[in-house]
This record gives sequence, structure tokens and C-alpha cells, in this order.
Amino acid sequence: MKTVLKPKTMWDSWKEELTVAAKRTFKPMEGSYHPHELSAPAVRLGADDHMKYPSRKGSTLQYRDGRKEKING
Repeated sequence: MKTVLKPKTMWDSWKEELTVAAKRTFKPMEGSYHPHELSAPAVRLGADDHMKYPSRKGSTLQYRDGRKEKING
């Protein structure tokens, strides 16, 4: 069986490697990003169907255009 021996390193030499690896050449929070897929709102089919139906207040139906209808019952 072959054994692979790692070459000896100086004590604390890993700290020097760590500082080299931690350097960054960019600033992640700088600038702005405007993706084109988020420019239009997500709308479901039929999401505004409620607008064509009146609201009921007591015995009165009130439409969005201002009309009111009295209900018997």
C-alpha cells in the first residue's frame, strides 16, 4: 500500500492562507439590480372578477359604479 505523506508546514501557516482566501474584489451590497422578470406584477386569471359583483349592505345591493338596488326579501 502506498502512503502519501503531507509535507511539513510551519505552525500557524494556515492563518496566512486564510487571509489570502478571504480577500474580496467586489462589494456585494453596492449598486442595484432590476431583473426584467420582476418588472410586471403577477396576476392570476379571474383575480378581479369580484369587481363586477355588488356588495350587499342590509337589503341593498351596491355596485362599484354607484348604482344601488333594493332587494325584497
